[in-house]
Amino acid sequence: MSGWLFWIGAIATLVVAAALIEAYVKRNRKRNLTDMRPDPDQISKVGGIERYGLDPLALAQAEHRRLEEEGWTSDPSQKETTTADAGEEDKQDERR
Repeated sequence: MSGWLFWIGAIATLVVAAALIEAYVKRNRKRNLTDMRPDPDQISKVGGIERYGLDPLALAQAEHRRLEEEGWTSDPSQKETTTADAGEEDKQDERR
């Protein structure tokens, strides 16, 4: 029985030693930074953009052109009434 335990222990020790050696070699392997850099074509690809033909730069340029044509004002026009304006109009009606 003790012979079996010896061989099981020896095999377990070899497996653990092999795992430790493999981890050490993987961690200390010398690599150039250029080898680890991703391919420039892969950097710019975002999932779904090429699939649907959406180019963020083209979309931003189109939005910019639209805003220049329509105007950049973010203020509501004078004709539109906001909730504060609507309240003031009601008060003016009551005063008359």
